[in-house]
Amino acid sequence: MKKLEEFFKKIHNPKSQIPEYASIIIKPGKKVLAIKIKKENENILKVIAHEESQTGWFLHSVHIPLKNLGLSYDSKDKEILTYLSDPNKIRNKPTKEYIENILRKYLDILPEKKKHFFKTERYKKKKEFRTGAQLKGF
Repeated sequence: MKKLEEFFKKIHNPKSQIPEYASIIIKPGKKVLAIKIKKENENILKVIAHEESQTGWFLHSVHIPLKNLGLSYDSKDKEILTYLSDPNKIRNKPTKEYIENILRKYLDILPEKKKHFFKTERYKKKKEFRTGAQLKGF
C-alpha cells in the first residue's frame, strides 16, 4: 500500500526533519487497504491497519523514536535490539513501560532484514480461550 510505504520512508529518512524511529512490525497483513496512525505519549506512533479480506482493524506496527531509547540515528540494529529486548536499559519511563507491554503481549522482538526494522515473535496476542461448561474451581 502506497500510504504505508510513504509513512515508512518519512520516518526512516535521515534527511527528513522527523526524528528517526525503530519500527516494530506486529502483524504485517496481506492486502492492507487503509491505515490509521495514532500518536501515543512520548511521540510513539501506533499504526493500525484494515485488511481486504477481514473485518475490523488490527495493530500493524509500533514506531519508537530512537532518542526515547537514548540512541542516535547511527545506532546499529544489534544495539537497538538489546534495548528493545531488555527494557530495563531504557531511561525514558513511558517508553520503557510501552515496550514491556509489547513484550508481554507478543513474547519477543526479533531482527528484520531492513535497517531499524524489527518484528515480534508472535503476531497474535496471547489469549486463553475457555469453551464449554466449566467446573467450579477451574
